Amino acid sequence: MSGPPDTAPRIDVPEHLTRDEVERVTREFVTVYHDLKEQTFGTTTWLRVPLVKTPTDILVFQQLIAETRPELIVETGVYVGGSALLFASVLELLGIDGRVIAVDVDLSLVNDRVREHPRIELLEGSSVDPEIVSYIRSEARGKRTMVDLDADHRAHHVLEELRTYSPLVSPGCYLVVEDGFLGGRPVRPEAVPGPSEALDAWLAEEPPFEPDRWRERYLLTQNPRGYLRRLGVEDGGPRRREPPENFLTGALELSGVGGAAAATRPPPDPERAAEELEAAAGEPDREVEALRRTIGNLARGERQSHVEADLERRRQDLTVENLLREIDTQRQVLEERNRLLAAERARMRRITESLPYRLYQRARGLPVLRTLVDRRAAQRTAAGQARARQRAKTRRERTERFIDHHRGQ
Repeated sequence: MSGPPDTAPRIDVPEHLTRDEVERVTREFVTVYHDLKEQTFGTTTWLRVPLVKTPTDILVFQQLIAETRPELIVETGVYVGGSALLFASVLELLGIDGRVIAVDVDLSLVNDRVREHPRIELLEGSSVDPEIVSYIRSEARGKRTMVDLDADHRAHHVLEELRTYSPLVSPGCYLVVEDGFLGGRPVRPEAVPGPSEALDAWLAEEPPFEPDRWRERYLLTQNPRGYLRRLGVEDGGPRRREPPENFLTGALELSGVGGAAAATRPPPDPERAAEELEAAAGEPDREVEALRRTIGNLARGERQSHVEADLERRRQDLTVENLLREIDTQRQVLEERNRLLAAERARMRRITESLPYRLYQRARGLPVLRTLVDRRAAQRTAAGQARARQRAKTRRERTERFIDHHRGQ
């Protein structure tokens, strides 16, 4: 069981940085960061696999895992799989005996490195499908569990996920609700009710969680109020340090409809809030609506991200004329390869039929020369094996130093 939390001192905030000024600048920058998504979100990767997260949120996820040491991380919404790979990589680097279960209605875009990772299990289907939920509950039983919600962002779906997955989170661990900056907080004010509205309704139900605003201290985040810490008696993990009392955040959730007045309004009635969210969501089939965000963006005529634009270009290329042109190009390439292969075979015949080569073949049969050749081959093999062992030892030592360093933090 963890001991009492440490108390952190107040931090020195320069006098010219008022709370209002910090919030204003943060909102402006987050908006710019989102609007330039083809050079920001569209280029963010983890180990060369795309993931739609800010660099600061990636850093925060690493800190959450290092501090709480979960044995199971549940992720809803996979896309290409960069986030699942991030979680699995950090678990592995920290030497935590844990794994990731990632759920999505469509796994066709998942990167091969993610599919083949031994710590990642992929489940195809809705995150609120009873069979999938039952399986994840059984896997989470008795394990320190963390949950990341990044699937269908419509409010009624996020609210259902919150009610479904929050009981799985271990005391002291985190439930993360992603993309609460949608709906004008401060980006995409035209978006339908989403994660932030779902959080309003769920927090009004007084669940045993609290938003950990210290996780927003880097200001740039797409998850305002989204880092939710489970309260209660902790079942393991390092002691938690209390954040300074006077730290500042962007308070992005207050930049939506109603502005700063949202901070003073009374909490909504849970039942009424749930009804309003259901009404705003409409009646379309959830499974169809939960398909890839890329398809949704195309249907709404929004600007496509870097990855989406590439997929659209490929779709447009799949015409009969372009396919015939591609077949003709491949035929020309094949003919050129066959020509080069024939030339190489002719050159090999000239070499093997030459007098010097025939003399060389006879000399190879002499016992003395054969012994010399075998000895040199054995020496080269031994030297190569020694280099391979040294490289493996160096990698092992580097990994151990990295793990020891992070365990000591």
